[in-house]
Amino acid sequence: MTEKILPYDRDLVPQETGWWCGPASAQTVLNTRDIHFDESWLAQQCNTHEGGTDYIGQITAVLNEHVHDADYITVDLPLDPPSDAQMEEFWDNLKSSIDAGFGVVGNFVSPANNPPRPQRGSGPAPNFYGSGTIYHYVSFMGWAEENGERYVWVVDSGGHPFGYWITLRQCMILMAPKGYSYARVHGVVGVPNPAGPDDAALLSYAMGDSLPMERYRELLPQVRDALEQSQCYTPRRVAQWIAQIGHESAGLLYMEEIADDGWAYEGRADLGNTEPGDGPRFKGRGPIQITGRHNVRAVSEWAFQRGLVPSATYFLEFPDELGGDRYGFLGAVWYWTVARPGINAMADSEDLEGVTRAINGGLHGIEDRRSRYWRALEVASAFVADMDHPLAPDVVYREPTPVEPTYETVTSTYGGTPLTGYPHHHSQDEDLESQLRNIRAEGLLTQSLVFALAERAGIEARELYDRVREGF
Repeated sequence: MTEKILPYDRDLVPQETGWWCGPASAQTVLNTRDIHFDESWLAQQCNTHEGGTDYIGQITAVLNEHVHDADYITVDLPLDPPSDAQMEEFWDNLKSSIDAGFGVVGNFVSPANNPPRPQRGSGPAPNFYGSGTIYHYVSFMGWAEENGERYVWVVDSGGHPFGYWITLRQCMILMAPKGYSYARVHGVVGVPNPAGPDDAALLSYAMGDSLPMERYRELLPQVRDALEQSQCYTPRRVAQWIAQIGHESAGLLYMEEIADDGWAYEGRADLGNTEPGDGPRFKGRGPIQITGRHNVRAVSEWAFQRGLVPSATYFLEFPDELGGDRYGFLGAVWYWTVARPGINAMADSEDLEGVTRAINGGLHGIEDRRSRYWRALEVASAFVADMDHPLAPDVVYREPTPVEPTYETVTSTYGGTPLTGYPHHHSQDEDLESQLRNIRAEGLLTQSLVFALAERAGIEARELYDRVREGF
């Protein structure tokens, strides 16, 4: 048996007041670092209201405000139940945080038929579980491995006994579809390897040698971090990312749109460009060219929720930052994982055309993307091997699992192309009607499939089709 529990003071575990479970969990984590704040003050800092704390990223931001020797990272768990890969990732993040002396915060969704079930003689759980679906923040302050089973020590501010062991698997199931926030310690965990000449040479080769070697050496840490944040844990995913990003940016040569000064987007309500000057202000930036006020706002809010930027309007105020070295790759990570969440599944199946449509809306530049993919695949394993992720060595040669097409992956694959003659920009609004307009405009699917998509979304297909047809 091996176990590790942080030496926290049980007398300092706060007993939450009302709906303050989120701030109470943050308070527990901060107390272990000898950082002490009043619970009500933390509730204000977390923007907690009568409905609770909406998103765990709000707690991440507060922790990062006061913990200075680590970065707290938000991990979303949209799959319910989570995958085995997500469970392994959580276990690694939990152990690295605890071993370094940092607690972890999790967000439980506990239905009446699945309350926490204490293990190892540590029960019972607080008595409010089992009364219905409970949305509740907790702290994780320890881990254990015993007889082939893995356990998590939960510090629960909801009531006596304030602490208990549960299995890793139940912990993960309870956190879906919410998430957790763990600590990445400065200088210890998650820091990219120093960029040596061989590393820069590999990136240069994969990107087509478009830049001087010194420039690739400068960009290498950001590329590695973006690959990890994009969940590119296998050579196929890495190669797909490099191929698509490489095509869109000409091998990282361009970090903002060069074909237009942005005035072509002026007044584009579908992009959210409703204020004078929005066109050039929110022209495409970053290696994947995030375009328009709507998308810039979405990236900004997402980055703030993850504790990466100081405000939810940061990129609206400083749009040039999306094209700079510090934040330029955030747009690519957001697009890869949020705007088009089905990309990695297609990458696993080597569906180059599907990924291209998800990125581009059509097959623009498909031959260049294909040649870049095979070129990147030659060196992709090196990027996986150096990645700070527990699955990286194990999944390098794993055969992809077939993915059953769903409505979500179909819309993610074929949507998102503007109807302005600039099909390479990622600027279309994400509503279904706009998706179907693009499908018809680009000629990617047959009329029957357009009808099927609309009907599966509960929309009267004929009426929508007639309205779309009148627009052309």
